[in-house]
Amino acid sequence: MEVAVGTELGIWQRHQSDAHIAECVAPSVTLFALADGFGEIGRGVAAAPLALSTLRDYLRRRHRTGSFGRSASPSGLRAILLAALDHANARLYALSGSHEDFVGSGTSLTAVMLVGHQALVGHVGDARAYLLRMGRLEMLTADDAMFADTAVTSAKNALPAKPRTRGLLWRSLGTQAKLEASIAHVELLAGDQLALCTDGIHRCIEDDEMAGALGDADSAADAVAFLLATARARGNVDNGTLLVARDLLVATPPALRTQTRAGGPVRALLALLAIAAMLLSFGVYRLHAGVADHSTPYSTNDR
Repeated sequence: MEVAVGTELGIWQRHQSDAHIAECVAPSVTLFALADGFGEIGRGVAAAPLALSTLRDYLRRRHRTGSFGRSASPSGLRAILLAALDHANARLYALSGSHEDFVGSGTSLTAVMLVGHQALVGHVGDARAYLLRMGRLEMLTADDAMFADTAVTSAKNALPAKPRTRGLLWRSLGTQAKLEASIAHVELLAGDQLALCTDGIHRCIEDDEMAGALGDADSAADAVAFLLATARARGNVDNGTLLVARDLLVATPPALRTQTRAGGPVRALLALLAIAAMLLSFGVYRLHAGVADHSTPYSTNDR
């Protein structure tokens, strides 16, 4: 199984609010998950990595009790993943101090649990999961956001996309006592590819571009690198993380390749240094040219 993941800070972001996981949680059970959090829990603990680690640890405990062996049917696996999401939600809700009149923190979370040829997709928020099959891209999730802008602004020209107002999440992990997560079931076929991304990616990339990159790239890492570069060129304003998985039916642990891009402030500093170097070089050139123009030419008549 080939897996690649890349993440990048938005141009105005100072901190990474995304987190990801691509691990085997049990023999023949692989978990892919992304989370895009907001707010902090307790003393600077970010919501996204806590949600993912809680989800993973719950599934590992269920494996130790033999749950996967007894619940190999789609309905049984669906119940396990739904219980894992409920458990993660309850933990975040208790630690964040959220209540009916106050939201302390929370996170979008999309998880794919692979068991043999079956994929269970759990979802809450606006992180997305896609399936590429025979060149056709299908979105496996629906954004839990009001006023969500589905069109991509300036996506296919050379100009950066204009900053877009985020949709207001009406469902997220850790912001309500009872979670009703969405669970989908997919029977995988040979050649299928999975892609998970947070809104910092899908707000800059159109579906046909996603399909083209996944289908044309020689590897998952190449697809991730191309799509991250495209989002970066269009001025992505939010943190973006993309995970691509291939060879899903190969019974081997995922060989994960990770790419992390420089953050917004670091990128801005590098750009300023590059501009300063160009201006300095131009100034030196003009100085030498001016000296040459005002120098006295040599003449054989001068003694």
